[in-house]
Amino acid sequence: MFSIIIPSYNRANHLPKAIESVLAQSFTDWELIIVDDGSTDNTRELVASFNNPRIRYIYQENAERSAARNNGIRNAKGEWICFLDSDDVYLNQHLAVFEKAINESANPRFLLSGCIREEAGEQNLYPLIDLNKNIIEEIWTHFILANAVCIHRSILLKHQFDLRFRIWEDTHLWTRLAVHYELQVLKDYTCKQIINPEGTVASGFSKVKILDVKQYLAAIIDVYQDEKIKTSMSHDFYLAYLEQKLRMYLYQSRMNGQLGVALNIWFSYLTRFPRWFLVLEFPKIFLNAMGIKKMNP
Repeated sequence: MFSIIIPSYNRANHLPKAIESVLAQSFTDWELIIVDDGSTDNTRELVASFNNPRIRYIYQENAERSAARNNGIRNAKGEWICFLDSDDVYLNQHLAVFEKAINESANPRFLLSGCIREEAGEQNLYPLIDLNKNIIEEIWTHFILANAVCIHRSILLKHQFDLRFRIWEDTHLWTRLAVHYELQVLKDYTCKQIINPEGTVASGFSKVKILDVKQYLAAIIDVYQDEKIKTSMSHDFYLAYLEQKLRMYLYQSRMNGQLGVALNIWFSYLTRFPRWFLVLEFPKIFLNAMGIKKMNP
């Protein structure tokens, strides 16, 4: 019934927990597809050590997460597709909750469960999407993990992850799907995101890269060009969202003391959204680069 896709790149040290969380599912009609995105560690040997016929290993040359997930989709045999990041886990009832919702729904296609964020032993619940509000704005406002979605295979064969983007690529896809298919939000929390220093989220903020910032903004601007999406949300919200992301990266790069990166983002911000507060931000960039933090935030 379910195909679970795990894209992985040099995560052999984290993969066992992810795989074991799938093996521990109370609902057992599943296959697990691990797409090795050109790893140079012992990922292949690790996967083979589980010696389980429901686990399939696919190797590809390094092509980033979107390509790995699409590869898994093309090779999936299940009617429903779920995703799991290599350093995250499912709770035992994850698939059972989706199976129940699918069987009790009239025409399910695109389902979303709740997810838990765990960092340094502390756990917090990600807020659920409010279907009574603008659905696109809700998707953009909330952090929807790929771990928490369950989508009919026929949809993902038609709408896949955009290979141009390796950041915000998931929200780009959820946005495109939301204007074509009804989103069903379940109240159950069934998966867990585990924040670690090597993960995409933590590493992306510990050292901001200009390429990442450009990718992020490009993905947002690109999906907004779709007329159906554009007319489904407020233009003011779109502009505010773009500015919010620029401000986030400006602050983080400044706090990191990344002088060149912060200046680059500052000028980009000024060009797109000239604001008076940027006058005050300019000297802070240099002060933070010298290790002076007193003027923050």
